[in-house]
Amino acid sequence: MNRSLSSKIFALAMAFIMLIPALTGCVTIGERKPIATITFSNGVEIRARLYPDKAPNTVANFISLANSGFYDGSPVHRIVEYSIVQMGRSADGENDAGYYIKGEFPDNGFSKNDMLHEKGVLSMARTVGAEGNEKEYYNTASSQFFICVDVETTLDGAYAPFGKVISGYDDFEEISRLDVDENYAPRDELYIKSVTVDTYGKDYGEPKKIDKE
Repeated sequence: MNRSLSSKIFALAMAFIMLIPALTGCVTIGERKPIATITFSNGVEIRARLYPDKAPNTVANFISLANSGFYDGSPVHRIVEYSIVQMGRSADGENDAGYYIKGEFPDNGFSKNDMLHEKGVLSMARTVGAEGNEKEYYNTASSQFFICVDVETTLDGAYAPFGKVISGYDDFEEISRLDVDENYAPRDELYIKSVTVDTYGKDYGEPKKIDKE
């Protein structure tokens, strides 16, 4: 066997040895992002990848609320057809979790979050405020969030996206076509049955909170 052929065989053998761990799942390329599973009362279930690298405190807040059971029984209270589906009020009727978190989006000086409001994106709801004083309400997100069912460029930079649906989107999109009343609330009751988050063993800690005045 000549030296050239031996070198080629050796190189192929080494490549195969290096490939084995990846094939068996022993190698993780980068850090695994948490996956949220949201189940609704009508049987629809979605899975969404969360992005702590884009909105770290927002993701920590969502995970903390999910783990505490806050979202269980929370109503889907606002549906704008071909736009957004909003949810996240407390099950007992309160609008939020009793505190605020900082808005992690560019208009609020948080340039790290460059996510756009595309179909399937999860983003934090907040108080809008009157024209001219919008900045006063940039840090009023709490527990409510919405999921885009269309591209919403007017929201880019002014709200904090923190996740994106990776499975179940087609079934979820049907929710956006439910019959609603004059306040955009669905006429038939619809609520979150449960939210669970697989963090792959990582502890994201408790969110930094802002006391409500």
